[in-house]
Amino acid sequence: METRTKHTTVLMPDESLLEVSYYCTAKKMDENEKNNFTNLVIQLYDCTCRIKIDQAIAKDKNRLEKMVHNKVINAKGHLC
Repeated sequence: METRTKHTTVLMPDESLLEVSYYCTAKKMDENEKNNFTNLVIQLYDCTCRIKIDQAIAKDKNRLEKMVHNKVINAKGHLC
């Protein structure tokens, strides 16, 4: 599943704001996985993080954005 790049602002626990970009892509995945999964790519500054997720999550904008926010907060703003 391919999506356009989206942008969001993440409120960190220290009250700072981080601008994050993210999109889904099925490139570099096995043919068997492409039917059920996609890669969520999160970009913060010049670092990227790739997470394999279920396509149902990728189709739900709210769940997808929540996943992005949680990943950035849990990584403390350092995806690299």
